[in-house]
Amino acid sequence: MKARIITAAALAALTLGVAAHAQEDPAMGQGFNMLTGAVYNSLSAQGFDTSNIDKLTLSEIAQIRSLLTDMGNNERQRIELILDRAAG
Repeated sequence: MKARIITAAALAALTLGVAAHAQEDPAMGQGFNMLTGAVYNSLSAQGFDTSNIDKLTLSEIAQIRSLLTDMGNNERQRIELILDRAAG
């Protein structure tokens, strides 16, 4: 559990740095689009509402991607919470 928290914190720190550069570098924007597309496909396959995926930040996309790798009831609820916030 402790390793998972550390991994999540490191991932969040990295995504915040990448988000700032994504606006300046077209290749980073393309990477963001590819990641978003992969998350969209995974969420759709799991039956999630993906209508607001375009409102998610890079950090939220990365969080969802991480949660999808270890999918359980708790992870599903966390993903739904992130998607609900984006629908805001």
